[in-house]
Formats: sequence, C-alpha cells, structure tokens
Amino acid sequence: MSNTSFPPLPKGAISEPINKDSGLPPLPKGAISTSKPSEEIDFSEPTFKEKVGAVAYGFGTSIPGMFGDIEAILPGGPEVGHKIKEGPLKGYETVFPTTENIQTGLTKLGFPQPREEVSGYKKGGEIFGGLAASIPSLLKTGTRALLGTASKTGEASARQAESLGFKLSPAQVRQDVPISAQGATSLIKNYSPENQTLANRLASRGTGKEVSEITEKTIRDQFDTLGAEFNALYKGKVFQIDPSMKYVLDNILQKESDLGFAGSTTVRQATQAIANNIQNRVILGDDLQRLRNALTQRARSTENKGNAHEIYNLVDQLDGAVGMFNKNLTQQLSVLRPQYRNTIILEDLFKAGGIKQGNISLERLGTVLREDASRIKSPRDIDELGKLGRDLGIVARWEASGKKGTDTADILGQALSTKLSIIPKSLGLRSSLARTAQRKLADSPVSPIEKVGAVAPVAQTVQQFKDKEEQ
Repeated sequence: MSNTSFPPLPKGAISEPINKDSGLPPLPKGAISTSKPSEEIDFSEPTFKEKVGAVAYGFGTSIPGMFGDIEAILPGGPEVGHKIKEGPLKGYETVFPTTENIQTGLTKLGFPQPREEVSGYKKGGEIFGGLAASIPSLLKTGTRALLGTASKTGEASARQAESLGFKLSPAQVRQDVPISAQGATSLIKNYSPENQTLANRLASRGTGKEVSEITEKTIRDQFDTLGAEFNALYKGKVFQIDPSMKYVLDNILQKESDLGFAGSTTVRQATQAIANNIQNRVILGDDLQRLRNALTQRARSTENKGNAHEIYNLVDQLDGAVGMFNKNLTQQLSVLRPQYRNTIILEDLFKAGGIKQGNISLERLGTVLREDASRIKSPRDIDELGKLGRDLGIVARWEASGKKGTDTADILGQALSTKLSIIPKSLGLRSSLARTAQRKLADSPVSPIEKVGAVAPVAQTVQQFKDKEEQ
C-alpha cells in the first residue's frame, strides 16, 4: 500500500503524531479536554451472589408494589390506557405505586436495579413475591374447601361438646352436608372409644349413678335405688298440705280411663285416702308414696309412651303440691325428680333401640327427646346432651359413620385412591388436628389484605407479559 502524501507544512509549524487511541489529531497546545472516558460495560458471567441479590431485589420490591400492580389490572387502570389527569398524581397510571415505580424510585435514590444479565432472576423474585403474598389467603381458602365451614350455631354447638371432652371430626361440624360419626379419626388415632365412654358416662350421670356402660340392668337397678330414696322421704311421715291439692287428686281420677289405670284398686284407694285427710290440711307420707308407686308402675308398664309421660306429670304435680309447704322436701325432690326422669328417658331409649351393647347413641337420644314434645323438661335433664348429639351427629360405636366428604375432599380422595391406592382417611381430613384447623379458621376469616394478596400473582403475571410485549 502506498504512503499517503500530504502537502508540506507551513514554515515554523510543528508536526505532532496523531493520537493512536482515538484516531484524532492532538488538541492544540494549552487546550483542555472536557470529554469523559467511555464507561466500561461488564459482560462477565453473573456470580451466584448477583443472582441471589436479583431475586431478593425483585421479591422485596414486589411486596410493596403489590397494590399498584393489582390496581393496574383493574378496569380503568393502565391496561386500558387510563392515566390520572388531575391532582398531585397527575400523569401517574395508578394511585398506589407499582413494582416498576418502586424500582425506578430506588434507582433515583442511588440503589440501581440489578444488571441486565440477571433480569430473569429479578422477574422470578417479583413473581415469587406475588405468590408469597397470596399464601395466607390460599391456605385459608384451600383448608375451608377441604374441611368445610361451620355455621355460627354449629360452631357454638361443637365447642360446647368439645368443652365436655368430645373429639369431633370436621365433617360432623360443617354446615354443608354434615355426616354422623363417632368422632375424630385418622390412621394414627381413632377417638371413637373415648367418645363412646364419655357419652355413656354423661348420659348416666343425669340419673344419679354414672356408669361406663348403660344396660337394661343398670337402668332397672337405678329405678330401684331412686324408689328407695323416695320411700325414705315419704314413709312414716306427715306433711302439711293445702286443700287446693284436691284438684290434683280429681285430675288423677278423671284421667284414669284415658291413661289406662282405670280399675287399679291401689290408685283409687290411695287417692281416696289422701282426699279423706286433705280437709285437715295434712297428708300421710305412706298414702302419698303408695299412690306414687302405683302411678309410676303403671307408667313403666304401658306401651303408650304418651300416656306414660302424662302419668309421670301427674306424679310431678303431687310432689310439687306437697313441696309447696315443706321446703326441705322441695330441696330433696329437686335432685331426685330430675334423676328419676332421666332414668325414664334412658329406659325409653333402650326400648327404642338407641342403646346397644351398653353404648348409647347421642344422636338417637336427641331425636327421641325432640319427638317427645309432651315431656316437661328440667334444668338437670339430659336434653342438652341429646341436642348436641343430634346437631353434631354423635353416633354410637355400633352405628355406621357417614362417608360423604366435601366436594374438594372427594375429588382429592378419589385421585389419591386411584393413583396411590390409599384411602381418603389418610388425608387426615377427619382428624382432631383438622378440627383444630377448622375451629381456628372460624375465628380467623380471610382479611381484606389477604383477599388483595390472593390477586397479587395474577397482577404480577400480567405485568410480566406486558414487559415482554414492550421488549
């Protein structure tokens, strides 16, 4: 290649070599350069520390930017071309700052974004931040779908039963298609034996004698025990009485045909003996007890349960009339009368098939008591126990438990049974632990913040697609 020839320099001019770095001639002597050296761009492979930092940066900025990101995908947001046109936020696309707004603000404050080579890790952190915000809501919503939710009334009944010691299954408490069961159960622990023993003890406790198994013999023996205690109250004693008690005696004689004890010599003789002394304002305890025994014996032997309870009510009227002027007797009767009535209830339930193998069905107890509207209730009766059993489906060990799960649980159970050959019980959805979770969720509904958090992953996903389109 030939050398390029230039015209000769003027006389007195000084020749200076061309700047090899820039390819430009040197500045005149005394001139000052104001240009800055070009910035070096780092194209090296990102380090592990940079990758982790990018993820943390994306995660940390996405949490406070969550509200703005959600606002951005709402109708009227920037996704449809909206911008605030007035006020201090004029020109902004959202009222709340988005993740992008926060990152831009940090850059202005001297905290630059991670370099381009780790932008994928930053985006991953942003998405993970959205998912993390949604976890509380997703956990609560998913747990409710699997276990079912209880109504306020159902939850109150469940907690009352649990305060007595029962271990319940969430399926018994839920308000949508609840099932009957012996209690909480799982592959690890089955509370059926404990619940059954507790039911037997609570039901029999109301009779005055608590037993672990309720049998025909225990019921009969308790009748004998209570009868002896009533005899001790009345036998050989004289009680003051008001003449108005005559209406009780007349009521007994008027109903003898209807209630099936017409022709009973004992009832009529005892009633007449009491009537003969009533004008003297006294009643012999022996006459009173003889009448009581005759009436209760008739009530226990009749097959007509309505008549039986009507007779028991007549006996209650007798006791009440005597107790009106004998306060000490009233106090003792306030204990014995409920115990006797509860023993009658268990006898009725036994005859109806609600007690088998010594084990009582509280669900059937509640059903029997609800159907018996004629029975006069007492504060010490076992009506409340029966109501809990009926409302929560607390059945005996000899009864079958319900199988129906929630829709979500059924789908999951079928999938697991098909794919892994394990029974749905292994999911633990009827365990005491699951019931604890259900109970806590009743006290902790999904908060507004958690509801917002549930939408965060959607907002982040939309934002990622938007960024990709812009690129």
